[in-house]
Amino acid sequence: MKAAVTRASEGLTDGASLRDLFERPGVVRIAGAHNPLGARLAERAGFDGVWSSGLEVSASQGVPDTDILTMSELLAVAGSMAAAVDVPVVADCDAGYGNAHNVMNMIRRYEAAGISAVSIEDKRFPKVNSFIPGRQELAPIGEFCGKLAAAKAAQRGTELMVIARIEALIAGWGMDEALTRGEAYAEAGADAVLIHAKGSSPDPVLEFLGRWRLPVPVVVVPTTYHTITAAELGEAGAKMVIYANHGLRAGITAVSQAFEAILRDGRTTGIEEHIAPLATVFDLQGVPAQKRDEGLYITPYDSAPRAFVVPGAQQPSGLDRAADVLDCQTAELRRSGVEQVAVHAAGEPPARAPQDVSVVAGVGTDAAAWVPTLPGSHPGSTLVLPDDVFFEAGPLRQLAANASDVTVLVDVSARAARRPDAVGVALSSSARDGRRLTAGSSLVTAFGGGAADAEFTGAALFSARGLAALVSAAEKRRAEGSAATVAELLSDVLLGGLQVRAVEVASGWTELRTADDLRFVGDVMAASGAER
Repeated sequence: MKAAVTRASEGLTDGASLRDLFERPGVVRIAGAHNPLGARLAERAGFDGVWSSGLEVSASQGVPDTDILTMSELLAVAGSMAAAVDVPVVADCDAGYGNAHNVMNMIRRYEAAGISAVSIEDKRFPKVNSFIPGRQELAPIGEFCGKLAAAKAAQRGTELMVIARIEALIAGWGMDEALTRGEAYAEAGADAVLIHAKGSSPDPVLEFLGRWRLPVPVVVVPTTYHTITAAELGEAGAKMVIYANHGLRAGITAVSQAFEAILRDGRTTGIEEHIAPLATVFDLQGVPAQKRDEGLYITPYDSAPRAFVVPGAQQPSGLDRAADVLDCQTAELRRSGVEQVAVHAAGEPPARAPQDVSVVAGVGTDAAAWVPTLPGSHPGSTLVLPDDVFFEAGPLRQLAANASDVTVLVDVSARAARRPDAVGVALSSSARDGRRLTAGSSLVTAFGGGAADAEFTGAALFSARGLAALVSAAEKRRAEGSAATVAELLSDVLLGGLQVRAVEVASGWTELRTADDLRFVGDVMAASGAER
């Protein structure tokens, strides 16, 4: 694939890069487009530039290519394409949108928009597309030469190229008239001439090239005489070849076939492997670059808290983890400000994963085994919560706001009876008559072992350093052949000398041990959603 010349690689403006291409050996190839997406497709395919096609733009608006669209409308499209690609954009400017006054205004506007070249055809305004049978009226040579001279006088810089498009062969006026017009246009200041023809044979164009004696380069458009190659046209004397409307025509066929297949099959399965994936669309839109900018100039998404819903300590057999409850948990996480959510399932993946949630299945219940599999190198904090507990947004928001290396969510309510599997924690906060004061900070002093100040809910937040400590504790347990729960790994981290802070709550969470538990959460959240 031929590498496209880019402003970034060459250190040139659009106009300068086009002039540079014209000065180099070989033929220049450009492709037609009618929007920035098409322009990027042409650029990625390796074309040297983009043709802002009047036919394509008009067709995309559902109107004939007969000067129906205004200069401003066509300029807006051409300018948007020039802004979207790093290759030159050559604009099809029909007959100049009026007389010499209109042409001068056009030149200033297109030059300011970063267009590399404009093509003006020698027809009377309003023009008719060259391939539409019937009226093809040519402007007098003197009148058109006046437009060209006005165009060159109007441009402020020296890089914009003005291409004079000769329509004598299209109008049936013959080769001698085409050559006479081309020579006059070159004398009037045109930077290049475009000889247009609509027969199936390239012979008339080859004859023009063979008889052309001036140093002004010649541009050709092999729309109908498509059997000749760009290399052959270059050898005959053409400098630039425009494939003016093939993207539009290919798109019409492809889209029509896709739509027919969808209606015929009642689904899209049959065409999925033949159409671009959304990832390609996002890439063409510039999403990767936007993500880089987001990381530099906006609160970085990548440094925001992320969450892993991981296997809980209790995995009773026969209990189907309802997808609706997982949906609710994901929604509560996002309400708390956590956008990145992943599920690590002990066994089979959930029947239906929430939107934009990744799933890793079969990690087992041993935290010493699955903790080291959590993706590292995350600049933000990592929230870990078990799949056998449901958390509302409030407590999660409190937890996610903490900046410590390790922070756990604990319940300090004086519940009459905790479950037998509850993990107690001892806290540094002070208690009296059921009330607690933290003095600004509550630290965990012990996990389990009869500690009874609070109950560990299973949710914990880690900085990059804290997560590394957790992984290290898990790897040590594995090396010793010892399984562990998250609470036991946290105890190892604490014993290793890293502080573990506590966020104290008294509500906003509940265990998911039975089908009744799942129904309870589902009913409560459904009622809450209705109130919202």
